[in-house]
Amino acid sequence: MAGKEVREDNMDNKEKVASEEAADVKDRYLLAEPSLLLQLGSALLPSNYMNLSPRWQGWFVRGQSGILLMSCFYTLVSLGPPGLFFLTCIVQLASFYEVMQLGHSVTKVEGLKTWSWLLFCVANLHYLDPSVSSLLPISPPQKTALCYILYTSLMVWFVLSIRKTSQCLTRYCLLAWAHMAILFLTVQAYLMNLTLQHGMVWYIFSMSIITINDIAAYMFGFFFGSTPLIVLSPKKTVEGFLGGGLVTILLGPAYGYFLQQFPYLTCPTENLSITNCDPEESAFVMHCFIISLFASTIGPVAGFFCSGFKRACNKKNFGSLIPGHGGVLDRCDCMFLMASFTYMYLENIVL
Repeated sequence: MAGKEVREDNMDNKEKVASEEAADVKDRYLLAEPSLLLQLGSALLPSNYMNLSPRWQGWFVRGQSGILLMSCFYTLVSLGPPGLFFLTCIVQLASFYEVMQLGHSVTKVEGLKTWSWLLFCVANLHYLDPSVSSLLPISPPQKTALCYILYTSLMVWFVLSIRKTSQCLTRYCLLAWAHMAILFLTVQAYLMNLTLQHGMVWYIFSMSIITINDIAAYMFGFFFGSTPLIVLSPKKTVEGFLGGGLVTILLGPAYGYFLQQFPYLTCPTENLSITNCDPEESAFVMHCFIISLFASTIGPVAGFFCSGFKRACNKKNFGSLIPGHGGVLDRCDCMFLMASFTYMYLENIVL
């Protein structure tokens, strides 16, 4: 009887270990379970009713999600500057949520979630769009002073939250994590909103052309890819990178010329409203070629950077909101780099 009980205990222990290992693998490759609403929406995709192999199933799911995302983007474009400003805020918010969820999951730090979001709020107050900042009842110098006081208070809070020296490494890791997220997300979003002031066309083109590059690279890699490109992103291929780059460079100027046919897109914006202007002949198409060249060569580096970061954390995606793509940041990582480049190019070369 005793031997039987020992065998049963051993079996229970093995089942427990196996269950824990399965949970660990699941947690490693999926940051968050899709919500019930998202699962329901995904179940309605046409590709679910087609007898396809997993490879082609993934291709169709990604394509369907991409079409939906592009439809949403151009719907917001039709709303004018407020729609694009809203889009920037939502993407930044969702991306920060995903990055910090990953941060807390990896570091296992407790008690700093509220602190992280307060830091995010202070950063957004400091980098507030000028058109919105003018609505505040305080002057710009007063806003800067307020942000400094709030940031200092958060640093005091952080220091006092450390009760044991054994907590230092993980908590300082999360501190750096949050600051890097703000540098990569909030600052770039701020620069994108500044770019919007010079005309919607710069925002629309830069976000669209990096999307075109991503789609073209995926298509070339899917159908012709065989040579691995970079260890940080195993699915990326040389064929996809080169094919996507070529398509981007060819389509960029043509797409820029198309956008130029809508003069109101080229007019500056003020207080999230399009100003009246008399569009002049410009070298916009040439500028589109240069931006396309950047998008096809340096733009994908942001994706490689984020892929390496996920690999370091043993995660496949930042989230699971978008079927076939992962999270919001998985879809928009390269767009943040394009935001800063477009602003720098516009301010230093065009203007």
